[in-house]
Amino acid sequence: MYSGSDNLDDLDDRVRDIAGLLTHLTTAAAFAARTTLRSRGPESDITRRKVTQLTLTVGALGRALADLGDAVAHAGVLHELGALPRSAQRTKAIESTRSRLHGLIDSTRRQLNQAGGRLHQEADRLTAPPTPNRSPRATSTTPVTPPSRATSRTR
Repeated sequence: MYSGSDNLDDLDDRVRDIAGLLTHLTTAAAFAARTTLRSRGPESDITRRKVTQLTLTVGALGRALADLGDAVAHAGVLHELGALPRSAQRTKAIESTRSRLHGLIDSTRRQLNQAGGRLHQEADRLTAPPTPNRSPRATSTTPVTPPSRATSRTR
């Protein structure tokens, strides 16, 4: 007999993980946003971009959590189907529901990977060193003489 309880236990763990990430990132975004209320300048601009990226990531996590919620519903259906008497109809329903469950889990995984990748790329952009000034004029007006050849010590 098929039991969806293992799926439900695994999904419970994943829902808690994602909910924790949502809470953590939302708290970080709110804290960072408060620091920019009274300040201006380059650091403030970076912090504003950080808040934007954190909130966009929270949105992606929310969509992933919604898919995971649908997966929980499908796992519940599998749990109920497992208790029904064996039949061709039951087998077909289990296969169909299991396929949808795996599709939702794959969608969640894909969304989380994409959100993590985007956040990582944006973090790299936020911490990248400033580009050097590339003005066409020389940086120094003092001419530089090339080093002289070393004198020979042979007699």
